[in-house]
Amino acid sequence: MKIALISPRGIGMGSQEENKKTESIYNELSNIESLKELMACPNSPLLTIGAMATPYFDDVIYIDEEIEAIDFSKYYDVIGMSFMTQQASRAYELSVQFKKLGSYIIAGGMHPTNLPDQTLEYFDTVFVGECEDTWDQFITDFKKGCPKRIYKNNQLIDMEKVVMPRYDLLKMDAYKTIPVQISRGCPHNCTFCASTKVYGPKYRHKSVEQVINEVKYIQTLKKNPHIYFTDDNMLVSKAFSKALISSLQGMGIRWMTHTDIGIADNEDVLKLLYASGCRKLVIGFESITPASLEKLEKWKYNKLQEYGHAIEKIQSYGIGVWGTFIVGLDNDDKDVFQKVIDFTLGNNLYGAMISVPTPFPGSELYNQLDKANRILTKHWGSYTLWNVVVKPKNMSKEELEEGFEYVLKSIYSKEAAAKRIEHFKHLYCKRRNGNENNSVARS
Repeated sequence: MKIALISPRGIGMGSQEENKKTESIYNELSNIESLKELMACPNSPLLTIGAMATPYFDDVIYIDEEIEAIDFSKYYDVIGMSFMTQQASRAYELSVQFKKLGSYIIAGGMHPTNLPDQTLEYFDTVFVGECEDTWDQFITDFKKGCPKRIYKNNQLIDMEKVVMPRYDLLKMDAYKTIPVQISRGCPHNCTFCASTKVYGPKYRHKSVEQVINEVKYIQTLKKNPHIYFTDDNMLVSKAFSKALISSLQGMGIRWMTHTDIGIADNEDVLKLLYASGCRKLVIGFESITPASLEKLEKWKYNKLQEYGHAIEKIQSYGIGVWGTFIVGLDNDDKDVFQKVIDFTLGNNLYGAMISVPTPFPGSELYNQLDKANRILTKHWGSYTLWNVVVKPKNMSKEELEEGFEYVLKSIYSKEAAAKRIEHFKHLYCKRRNGNENNSVARS
C-alpha cells in the first residue's frame, strides 16, 4: 500500500483581491528574511505521522504544496492531510479531487480537530486531537475494511514515547529552516489561540536525548541546518530548558523558537542561549494597549510594564526578539497603529509580525465573534492573519486595512531596517568585546 502525506497550500488562498493586496504590501517591505523563515517551513506533524505509517505502508510520500505541484496521475491508497485553518479551503479542494481517484482520505491537525463535523463533509476519517494513541487502531480498522469516521484522543500524549519524525521525507534543498517539535501544551490561555484547546495547558516535552538525536539526524541530511523549534512555548520549564540548551552547545546549528516574556527572568538560560546557536526568540506581546491585552490574557497584561526592559535584557545576550502584535482589537482605536510602530522601533526589536484579529475555530475569540455575528467570511483561505475577516469595533474595515499596511511599511521601511541592522551590529560588537575582556580577566 502507498500513502501520501500532504501539506496543503496556505499562502495565496484568499480572494483575488486579498492576494493581490498582500503581494503588493510585502513586495515593498525591506529586510523580511526572518518573516519568510516563519512562513516557509515544512509540516512537522506530518513527518511524525510518516514515521508511524512506515511499518504499515510500502511507500510513504511527503508532499508540500508550497514547494511542489501534486501529480494527480499517481494513485495512493491513503491520502493524509494535516492542516491549519488558512489551509482548510485548499485541503477541501484536494480531498474532492483525490476521492474521484479512489483514495481513502484522512485528516488531522488544528483545524480538523476544532471543526471535525465540517471536515467530515470532505474526508473519510478525521483524527481529533493528538493521534499517537489512535493511529494503530485506525490502521487495524482500515485493514479490516471498517475504519471509523472519527478517532478521538482522550488523553495527553507522553512526548517521550513519540517516534522520531521521518525527516528524510523532506526535499531538504527546498528549505532553509527545518521544524522540530519538542513539546506540546502552553500554560497561557490567550483568547485568540486555538492551540491550547488541542494540546491543553500542561507543558509536556520530549527527553533531551530525543531532541539531540533528532538534530543529529537532520544534520546527516542537511549541512548547517537552521532549526525551528515549533513549540508554542518552548522555554516554560527552567530545568528542562537549561539541560537541553546546554546539550545543544557545540552542535553547530542555528535555531529559533517561540517563548513568552518570562524568559527575561531566567538568567541561567539567557546565558546559555547564544552559545547553543539560538539567534531569535519569537515572543507574543499581542498588544501594548492595556485594555486590549487584559482581554486577551491576564498573565501577559500583568507583564506589560516590563516589556521594554525585558526586550533590552534578552537582546543584550545576543538574541534577537521577534515580537508578534495584533492591531484592531475591540479596545483599540486608530492610535494603536502608531503606538505599535513606536514601540517596535523604540525598543529595537529584531523583527515583528503584525496581524489583525483572526477568529480561528476552537478559540474563545471565534466563539465570541461568531455569537455576535461579526465574522465577515468563513472562507478559510482568507484566515492568514493579514486579511480583515471580522467587523472591527472602533474603526471601519477599510481603516483597519489601511492601518495594518501603514504599520508594516513603517516597521519594514529601508530606514527602519538600516537602523535595526546598525543596532544589532553594535550589540554584537559590544557582546564580543565583553566576552573577550572576560576571557582576559579569567586568564
